[in-house]
Amino acid sequence: MLDFDSFDYFEDLLALAVVAVPLYYVVPWLPARRLLLALVGMYLLFLIAPRLLAFYFPFWVAVFGLQHLIAAAPERRWRPAVLTASIVAILAPLVLWKFFPTRFIIRFNLFFNERVDDLSPWLGAIDRVRDVILPIGLSFATFRAIDLVIKVHIGLTEPLSATRMLAFGFFPPIQVIGPVIEYNEIEAGLDQRHPADPTNVLAGALLVASGLVKVFVISYALEPSGEILVRFREAAWWQAWTELLVFALYFFFNFAGFSDIAIGTARLFGFTLKPNFNNPFMKTNPQEFWNNWHMSLTRFAQRNVFVPLGGMRREHQYRAVFATIMVIALWHDLTVPLVLFGLYHAAGLIGHRLLIERRPAAADAHRAMRTIKMGLVFVFVALSFPMLLMQLNDLPDFYARLIGIP
Repeated sequence: MLDFDSFDYFEDLLALAVVAVPLYYVVPWLPARRLLLALVGMYLLFLIAPRLLAFYFPFWVAVFGLQHLIAAAPERRWRPAVLTASIVAILAPLVLWKFFPTRFIIRFNLFFNERVDDLSPWLGAIDRVRDVILPIGLSFATFRAIDLVIKVHIGLTEPLSATRMLAFGFFPPIQVIGPVIEYNEIEAGLDQRHPADPTNVLAGALLVASGLVKVFVISYALEPSGEILVRFREAAWWQAWTELLVFALYFFFNFAGFSDIAIGTARLFGFTLKPNFNNPFMKTNPQEFWNNWHMSLTRFAQRNVFVPLGGMRREHQYRAVFATIMVIALWHDLTVPLVLFGLYHAAGLIGHRLLIERRPAAADAHRAMRTIKMGLVFVFVALSFPMLLMQLNDLPDFYARLIGIP
């Protein structure tokens, strides 16, 4: 198969947390705690397929070496070139996957299965009975690694030690679907010998419970709406509209639910990660939506694209907005529909900025007007989901169906 049920990972994570969380707090030595976190993350990848571990271990070893190489390079003369080469190297597997998906997936599975088999025929036999899989979590790992080397380059973060790098690279809750955490979100926890805090345990348990409800109660009920992306030609226009809007809710609750489980599990270990969603469908303009949807990815793009391109200056804001949203779009995949997705949202974000420059929004907008704006933003976003998930040749027919054209 080329698909993976994310809950399989979280089911293993939560089961393992029953043992790993108490053990983590019992271990008195900080390097041993960091190593325990890394071993838990490694084991969870091993359960999916040993070949994933055979890929990610050298990946993070390479990032470990690159960050030290950047820090050691002369700041003015060589460091920018070393940083650029490091980012290219880190991006290479992701770009190859996106440009040559079938060939990359086949070679990825065959190559790393052979490496596992070279290491141990017994492990190789285990790996061979696993399904053919995508390089799960590569997009998240790539952006985390890039963010780290950039921060080392500008001096915001010191090069990580081996145990810190392993704990960051294999941080258990976020291996499969993120969030795209920053190292400073877990830095304090890795350097403190703190005991178990009942407040953290309770908060983490509540977040996990919230995520489970979103995934298994709300999302489960809404999931059939996704069929409209396949059988839209047989549906009436009003059915296509209704199911598309319901599917947007499903997409949100499913993604936000898994994020809650990940963030909640991290809290059980004593780490307070930043939220990944903040009621995005209750916002009244595209900018507020993107500031509250998949926030870890948006924060990454703002730090590393929007600000460096001068987005805080009026004369450069539009090109910075365009580049930022295109990075977010193409992070999902390098396809024409994703380019259209980026152009669509760039137009919405730039159009909103132009509008408020000419007519600033009233701070005390009437409740009815806020409700109307929230509805418009929800519809605007929902209309982009087909670009995120459908083939290019199906998109014209889908949108034609929405306006009643058979």
